[in-house]
Amino acid sequence: MKVALLGPEGTFTHQAAEEYFTDLQPCFCSTIEEVFESDIEVKLVPVENSLGGGVRDTIDLLRESENKVTGEKLLPINHTVVSPEESIEEVDTVFSHPQALAQCQEFVAEYELDTREADSTADAAENVSSGEAALASEVTADIYDLNVLGESVQDEDTNTTRFLILNSEIKAEPSKTSLILEPEEDRPGILHAMLSCFSGHQINLTHIQSRPTKQELGKYYFYVEAEAHGQKLEKAIKALETYGQVNKLGEYPGAEKK
Repeated sequence: MKVALLGPEGTFTHQAAEEYFTDLQPCFCSTIEEVFESDIEVKLVPVENSLGGGVRDTIDLLRESENKVTGEKLLPINHTVVSPEESIEEVDTVFSHPQALAQCQEFVAEYELDTREADSTADAAENVSSGEAALASEVTADIYDLNVLGESVQDEDTNTTRFLILNSEIKAEPSKTSLILEPEEDRPGILHAMLSCFSGHQINLTHIQSRPTKQELGKYYFYVEAEAHGQKLEKAIKALETYGQVNKLGEYPGAEKK
């Protein structure tokens, strides 16, 4: 199956796709925006990391596009330090995706390294220069002929990234739903009122994140994931619509936590 995902070869997104799809034909894109713009129907994108939080580009593009969420995948993340240099003492700059840099702040501080951002972890490994190291997956050392200078340098051993699968066949009975909520007015208690539509129907929320609408200062929308689907959720949505717009992005089976 052809799947659009963040490349180049060796990204954590690539690893997640290999584990999720049995017949993967990866179509690598340079940025998350390019993944969403790709003509390839099925896509896989990162949406949340246990250390760095929500992936803003993915959430904004879910709101702006017509893609449907059809699954999710959890992947434990272990960041490896790879470099053309032979020791960390020869490195003065660490190069990686902003999320990876955010997940390895203790390592960066310990060696007093400057930072440089890349479009992906594998992009950093592919383009790392003299005097630099990249934070990437271990497989990139072999792919791009680099030395391993450190292993598992993330701030927490529980570091995990969650990916969303878009526009694929649903593998099992849905248990979750992703939604975009946009209040029609800004008034005291509006978020509380909208969230009460979930609690009033005994629906648990597993993720909520506010993002600017980019229309005017102080105007936000909310990306929400609910542990519900079908008729129970539809009742909550009907109540939510009295407060603003609701866009259901898709119902899908939740991934089992490892």
